[in-house]
Amino acid sequence: MTEFTNYKYGFEQLYKANYARLYYYAFQFISDAETCKDIVNDVFEKTWNLYESLQQETITAYLYANVRNKCIDHLRHSLVKEQYADFYKAVTQEEADNDFSEREERIARIEKVIEELTDPTKTILKECYYENKKYQEVADEFGISINGVKKHIMKALRLIREEFGIKKKSREVPENEVKTYIPYKE
Repeated sequence: MTEFTNYKYGFEQLYKANYARLYYYAFQFISDAETCKDIVNDVFEKTWNLYESLQQETITAYLYANVRNKCIDHLRHSLVKEQYADFYKAVTQEEADNDFSEREERIARIEKVIEELTDPTKTILKECYYENKKYQEVADEFGISINGVKKHIMKALRLIREEFGIKKKSREVPENEVKTYIPYKE
């Protein structure tokens, strides 16, 4: 057997032995089957790329930690999207005494704030929310970290909130969530 064949066989055994377990582990965090499959497949793809450099004794723990971290990242990203949707809904929601022109004025104000943003903040916001790209895709495109993308998004949302004089909702993180999250360093 060639070295690549041994490498491929070892990874295939790892995949077969752990895929279902990791899927159900992800399902404990996120109750969407397709999202769980995507997360587990992303983790295995990353593992394939790093397989030679990983320690075989700890590779299972590595897989579980990566699945957990990706699930937490997904939940946080969903929370940001939800907050933006709530914010946008609050800004654009038409009250009984508001007419169509007032609603259009609010939308125009939001669009104006977005257009006044500097690049790359404007482009990052549009790609994440208009084109529904994942933070990782945008980060790769701009050559920055996911946290860099998040900072641009938060800056843009802060400026929109300031335009309307709206204070940001605070979210308390449950104590158990803080203890279970171990940041992944690339």
